[in-house]
Amino acid sequence: MMTMNIERFVSKGKGNAGEAIHSCEPYSFCIAKDFLKTACHSCLKRSPNSWPDHKRECKCLKRLQPRIPTDSVRLLTRTIFKLLSQTESDQEELYSIAEHQSHLADMSEEKKEGLGHLCTTLQVYLGEENGDLSQLPPGLDPISLLARVTCNCFSISDGELQDVGVGLYLSMSLLNHDCQPNCVMIFEGKRLTLRAVRLIRPCEELTISYTDILATSKERRWEDLLKESQALLHRYTDVVPDRNIYVLRLLDLAMDASISLDDYKTALEYGNRALEPYKLYYSDPHPSRAVELLRVGKLQHYMGRLEEAQGSFTQAYDIMKVPHGTDHVLTNEVRRKLSECQAELGQV
Repeated sequence: MMTMNIERFVSKGKGNAGEAIHSCEPYSFCIAKDFLKTACHSCLKRSPNSWPDHKRECKCLKRLQPRIPTDSVRLLTRTIFKLLSQTESDQEELYSIAEHQSHLADMSEEKKEGLGHLCTTLQVYLGEENGDLSQLPPGLDPISLLARVTCNCFSISDGELQDVGVGLYLSMSLLNHDCQPNCVMIFEGKRLTLRAVRLIRPCEELTISYTDILATSKERRWEDLLKESQALLHRYTDVVPDRNIYVLRLLDLAMDASISLDDYKTALEYGNRALEPYKLYYSDPHPSRAVELLRVGKLQHYMGRLEEAQGSFTQAYDIMKVPHGTDHVLTNEVRRKLSECQAELGQV
């Protein structure tokens, strides 16, 4: 079945802030490597489910034990299994995988070599399933398919915007980047919902932000991470302001490390310092600022600072109800925490 050649997403009509514009399930997805043993392979929550989707993949995982391939290889494998089992009547997306750009011609030789190594891993991972690759649709050899998948997949996040998986949402690849987007993507399990964060005019292009300004690629042990973060923050405290992106990232890391070490007083100090910079970089109603306010509010509540916690939860709810909607599990959590504070303060 041929699909329409559409190059961007536009709004059919007027959209209000907080309105759900589009919702969809992934074409294919996989659990992030760190969550393989704890998250369900269907709903991404901590319960077993989804054996039909996982059955074929399970053979491949056993073949490589104790090694686990990268998320991109496992996502590609699930995409291949889906392509091989899919009938023409199953195709409901605006774009098929074959119509997605691979950008191979634009890649450096180094990146192409990296894709080649991943394809080698794929062949080992598939084992006896390798013979099925000849049944792929024309033009979808493993390396071009891998390029298409890695260029067009999205990280799947949980309620607190922590990455728990990666998915291929074919129609969503039409969304272009904007530093001041009019939409955000919110996940409930693996289901993606595109929500407006401001008023959208009819026929206006729908945009999202591709990147997290504060993203980092390094992971360290929490004790070492906290020590290094504190040393750097102390060294530059009178030289570089908290609104500096790198200082803000350090504040986030120090807060995460402190929470992991059950040092909630220190975590709250760093969380409070991060609130103003978050407001600067993540203008309302950005979900990242709402989640940061929720985290700080939880710490304030735990420390018995009820009035401060009430203020943080109130701000978090006012922001979160726009990108998440009033029925999202995280919005309900904020509302519940706010009610707890009000009850403890004798306001209800």
